[in-house]
Amino acid sequence: MGVLYTISIDYFKLSKENYAKVFSTSLIIPAVLSLLLLPVLYIFRSPLEKNLSFQHDFFWLIPLCLFFNFCFEAFVILMRNQNHVRQFTIVSLLKILLEIALSIGFILFIYQNWYGRALGFLLSGVVIGTLFFIYIKKHDFLVKINDYTILRKELYFGLSGLVLQTAIFFIGTSDKFFVMFFFGKVQAGYYAVAATFATIQYIICISLLQYLQPVLFTKFEALQNWKNLKNVYYKYILAMFTTWTGVMVFTFVVYNFVLKAAYKEYVYFFYILSVSSFVWTISNIFLQFIIFNKSKRIIFLLSVIAIFFSITVNYITSKYLDIDWLGFGQIVTNIFVLLLILFFNKKLNYFA
Repeated sequence: MGVLYTISIDYFKLSKENYAKVFSTSLIIPAVLSLLLLPVLYIFRSPLEKNLSFQHDFFWLIPLCLFFNFCFEAFVILMRNQNHVRQFTIVSLLKILLEIALSIGFILFIYQNWYGRALGFLLSGVVIGTLFFIYIKKHDFLVKINDYTILRKELYFGLSGLVLQTAIFFIGTSDKFFVMFFFGKVQAGYYAVAATFATIQYIICISLLQYLQPVLFTKFEALQNWKNLKNVYYKYILAMFTTWTGVMVFTFVVYNFVLKAAYKEYVYFFYILSVSSFVWTISNIFLQFIIFNKSKRIIFLLSVIAIFFSITVNYITSKYLDIDWLGFGQIVTNIFVLLLILFFNKKLNYFA
């Protein structure tokens, strides 16, 4: 519902007192939505179990894991914005180490199945969530809420944030569902492996933006635009291109010397999807200015257009062409989305 966007952006726009009110109010939204998921998943349990092989425990695991994962994301955003590098590093490493250690322990000695992995994820989230609430209480970010105008405002913005997250899902993930539906499990397997390697580019992009986002938001708040910041963008694009080259070399080695020989025939899936992933990383940095402005109308319009374009490209290439064209369709979709984002940046006078 856009809460993480608000936590990131308003830190640079509001005084600490007002930010604490917005921050505390914003916590209500993911908490309530997570609770609402329990009856929703229960009501739709039959089709979920039948069509998506939902396990019985998913109905309570998903809402809890969702909320604690939100706490982790909000925690690292807050520490990053405050430039608490040491705490940021400790919490991030603690989350990873706890999750791995608990998962291995449960799988090896107790459940020996997916349930052990899920409990490892959940319990690591509980620990980090506890530290999160201690942290925000200590730093006076958790305050009594008495202004429900903020809640209404955040819910309104949250609708556009929800649509934006849906659009990002369609742009980056929906093609796998079309592969499964039109081309079967075998092709979906080869395609998914290639997509996983292509995603490495996106992971590094997000890591770099963890550093760049506070820098950009500070500059945006000071009314600086493309003219003042273009060197930052050029360096970022160069870093993404270097990353792309490195991922290409790494994946070539893995396909030829690590994976089974059958996968090697489909390495071209990766080359296609890696181009798509590279274009999306460029879109992502230009998207930050739109997010910072919290222009609900533009975010909603951008998201809806991207969703329909992605669905159209995926459906046409899957139904009337073949899986190769579906891969190329991801490049077309991402180029279109990049141009759309640049267009809306121009509408917001970013290039003035």
